[in-house]
Amino acid sequence: METVSRYVLLCVVICLGVHVIGAERVLIVPPAIAGSHWFPLASVGQALAARGHDVTAVVSQDIVAKRRAERPDLRFDSFDDQRSFARVETLTGQMSEISNQSVFRIFQHFQEAFKCWTQHCDLLLGDGELMGRLKQARFQVVVTEPFMCPCGAIVAAYLGVPHVALIRGDPSGLDGRANGVPRPPSYVPSIVSPFTDRMTFKERVLNTVMSCAVPMVFQWVIEGANNDLVIKYLGEKETLLGVMGKTDVWLYQIGVLLDLPAPSMPNMVNVGGINAREASPLSEDLELFMQSSGSTGVVVVSFGSQAKTISLERAEVMAAAFSRLRQKVVWRYVGEKPAGLGNNTKLMSWLPQNDLLGHPTTRAFVTHAGSNGLYEALYHGVPVVCTPLAGDQPGNAARAVSRGLGVILDFHTLSSETLYQGITQVLTNESYRETAARLSRLHRDQPQSPMERAVWWIEHVIKHGGLPHLRARAVELPWYQYYLLDVAAFLLAVCTAVLGTVWYSCVFICRKMCCKSGGKLKSQ
Repeated sequence: METVSRYVLLCVVICLGVHVIGAERVLIVPPAIAGSHWFPLASVGQALAARGHDVTAVVSQDIVAKRRAERPDLRFDSFDDQRSFARVETLTGQMSEISNQSVFRIFQHFQEAFKCWTQHCDLLLGDGELMGRLKQARFQVVVTEPFMCPCGAIVAAYLGVPHVALIRGDPSGLDGRANGVPRPPSYVPSIVSPFTDRMTFKERVLNTVMSCAVPMVFQWVIEGANNDLVIKYLGEKETLLGVMGKTDVWLYQIGVLLDLPAPSMPNMVNVGGINAREASPLSEDLELFMQSSGSTGVVVVSFGSQAKTISLERAEVMAAAFSRLRQKVVWRYVGEKPAGLGNNTKLMSWLPQNDLLGHPTTRAFVTHAGSNGLYEALYHGVPVVCTPLAGDQPGNAARAVSRGLGVILDFHTLSSETLYQGITQVLTNESYRETAARLSRLHRDQPQSPMERAVWWIEHVIKHGGLPHLRARAVELPWYQYYLLDVAAFLLAVCTAVLGTVWYSCVFICRKMCCKSGGKLKSQ
């Protein structure tokens, strides 16, 4: 009897210690861009589905079959996006080709992509049947990535449902203005800068200019169109900033090892490395290839899902460098096979990247320094050779190198010799391997994994129907109040009045005294 009582008591304690919540309906609205922007959202959806929740993702008709095959545990709803998603994919796939061109050309490229993003969102919100189905489904939370076009946040506001944002960062600075967090440029580098928190005077000047100028340019381009969407579907009283300011929780794909400590708000949660996990078994042929490397090991090469095409000239340079290595090479590459490809190199159109990085034979990772890949390398303790292309990649690479995790090479001026020497340096210098192992231990030593933390917070939002008490008042303040300009003007006026009063009092007293002195002299 005593044993039974102890067992019952143990069950009660366990039940009280877990975050209990029933199966709820979750809506995922991904941005009109795949790859690194879709995978984290899909992984979160998968984790929620594993917890028993009913998870639905809204995607275009063109890719719904592909998404269903990739994620059979999720439900999918679709709409006709008039090929806007496909056009964005084409434009983002050209990043490796245009990233070394003029700022004006890059800006034009971005504008083309942004037009497709807003068109995609307009078609989604304008599909009356789809929005009707979503409203009838009575979702408890909407999870989105508000990258450039925060369509999911508008959907959440339209449905009247709590909103959770999963985001790496936004060059427009909209996220910072929406959650009210300060970003001092003295030690917080701009998301598009190649700096760390230890900046020289010149770097602080450049970082300050970039931190001000880049968001202004992006806001000028994107906020007008996004505000038009907000007014069109939510009413004239709403604004984009107001909609984003109602976000209940911001799940940031950042951490203090590969990113940097910075000011934060209560509803900002770090989930850097959300996709990294223990390695799963490889396919039979890939496992045989990895094992055939023997003690020399394998180098994994991937430039991300967005750099789908690399010029043949650049590919030949890389192939020549890889052919000189003693190690085997697994290279994610889509394009014409380089003539100089070595027998040690295996080309693949898609890589099980996390599983390869977690394989015991992997010795180094050649990467464009996308955040997902870097966090997977960090999780598995693999040193890196970074060849950043654009966006946040130069900053990611700079911070990884500052931690001693690897080296940086210029993708656009890369020669066969410099690439070979860079990889060889990382392979032969034990400090990189030791640092990677140490940082991996630090990263893993958390009370919750990043995915567990993300799921807990989403369920917390569902359980309480939103978390408005965590939002900072800052987003509701006019800009002149936020920067205390009205207080500064008042204090300046008071100081001016006091100083003026003292001055005129002194002048008046001096004049009186002078008049009395003059009168006495005349009488004498």
